[in-house]
Amino acid sequence: MDLPVISDMIETLKFHGNLIISSLESIDSEFLELSPIKNAGTFGKQFRHILDIRKCYLDALRLGTLDFYRRDIDHSLENNKQVLLEGLKSVLAEICRIVSTYDGRNVLDKWIDCTPSIKYLGENHQKISPLQVIGFLTEHEVFHEGELALYYRSAGIRFPGNWIAWGLI
Repeated sequence: MDLPVISDMIETLKFHGNLIISSLESIDSEFLELSPIKNAGTFGKQFRHILDIRKCYLDALRLGTLDFYRRDIDHSLENNKQVLLEGLKSVLAEICRIVSTYDGRNVLDKWIDCTPSIKYLGENHQKISPLQVIGFLTEHEVFHEGELALYYRSAGIRFPGNWIAWGLI
């Protein structure tokens, strides 16, 4: 595995992570309590969930185990735009920093145990590499970009400028 592949994956994650961050930056705090789609949760819940999943992947990189069953979910964040923004930015930056320290040799030496989360990842992913962490997290971010697009359209909110990438401007 050469370094350009790692840096390209990091840049892709940053791109999608920043779309999520710009979405939150673009709305007023009162929208965090809005649930524009029946039974889909509030804007705040969406952003808090995205942050929780980023934290799961960060812990996996740090500790070697991916566990989606977090015991420290803080639902009060759902109504705190500033803390959500700070968390989304700092966790994304730390994930990218950690993965950027890998080179072609040591990235293949590190494996993350996913048995606590096998229900979500499937039997074929009992262990994953740091590159797979970036891939799975990027997929999660893209999925929530789609949900946020539905939220924005349903609530009649303008998309941030960088969402031109999805043709939504």
